[in-house]
Amino acid sequence: MKLVARTGIGTIAAGVAKAYADLITIAGYDGGTGASPLTSVKYAGSPWELGLTETHQVLRANNLRDKVRVQTDGGLKTGLDVVKAAMLGAESFGFGTGPMVAMGCKYLRICHLNNCATGVATQNSVLREMHFDGNVEKVKNYFRFIARDVREILASLGVRRLADVIGRTDLLEALDGDT
Repeated sequence: MKLVARTGIGTIAAGVAKAYADLITIAGYDGGTGASPLTSVKYAGSPWELGLTETHQVLRANNLRDKVRVQTDGGLKTGLDVVKAAMLGAESFGFGTGPMVAMGCKYLRICHLNNCATGVATQNSVLREMHFDGNVEKVKNYFRFIARDVREILASLGVRRLADVIGRTDLLEALDGDT
């Protein structure tokens, strides 16, 4: 079940978990590969961090946390995003924009118009042949960099596995708003 991060999402997630969902995806407002028009996604939802935090807390308070896997997506781009999401309670992570950009997407958010400037997201074979030069190696490289970034961050925390930081908000440090 995919839920948009908003106030009250924890209550909805608890209901979904009680209805035997095996995966709940918390989608943040800062994502999207452009398959939807910008006007459809603008001002929809909250940051995934807020939705994920509330979901994790409510599921734990209702003894439901071990009954469901929690995923987050919506603008994840770096290893730090992955580690932060794990600390806030995510066990899996959805990527859309980062791999698309690695493949050659210019992120113009016009996919739904079928005239992608790079030919990544089009059914128009002429556009694809003229502009698209992406390959799977670029995407694999992107995820290798993400994995290395995650490993380095975990090592700096003295932790061996990503699973060891899931829900460990005590490892997060709040920064002043001035920094």
